Amino acid sequence: MKPFFNFGCALVAWGELCRVARTRNYPGRLDPLPPQAFCQGRHNHQFVYASSAQLLKPYQAILLEPLWLLDQRQDGRWQLVATALGNSLNLRLQALLRAWMPAIPQAEEAGPQVARLRLALRSFQGEIGSLPPSLSVARQTDGQSPLVRGISPYLEQISSIVQLEDARDGRLLGGGVNLQGPQAEQGRSGQGWQDLLACNWQQILQFGHPPLAAG
Repeated sequence: MKPFFNFGCALVAWGELCRVARTRNYPGRLDPLPPQAFCQGRHNHQFVYASSAQLLKPYQAILLEPLWLLDQRQDGRWQLVATALGNSLNLRLQALLRAWMPAIPQAEEAGPQVARLRLALRSFQGEIGSLPPSLSVARQTDGQSPLVRGISPYLEQISSIVQLEDARDGRLLGGGVNLQGPQAEQGRSGQGWQDLLACNWQQILQFGHPPLAAG
């Protein structure tokens, strides 16, 4: 039963991030994936939507979207909130990706051969409204939050969700979902797009336990 539950968690998490992405004011057009689009990742708590290498090959740079934080409110409902571009989490992500993935430079704006990376992390900090001011959480919109009821058992298992899309037209290129699980050894350097999809984002950002230091 556990593999089916894990698979259900991945589908619920992916669907919620797709739903939120469609409410934003940019020309993204992510659609929920059919179950057969996901495959088991390197570990049993990881599911990856594996685009073909040929589809990702033309892309030469990555555009980072500000991080999203997934958290549960005091009333039991869930929320997914975008952070402000200049907060410490986003600056740390930029620096870590430059060091870990030097083969893929970071772009400042959408353009040809640029892939957009959208990353949502479980905050592990309690209600988002209680996060320290240094996180500079952006104001929510009605389309973003709160998430629907009845999905708590699934979202409680989520560690991170990542999506790659064409930066100009929003075409989906790949993605992945990490559930809570034992830490796996992360490579000293990434070699390409598939490493981004299979990355344990909580581990590389050292976010949660212990919490990432501000600044």
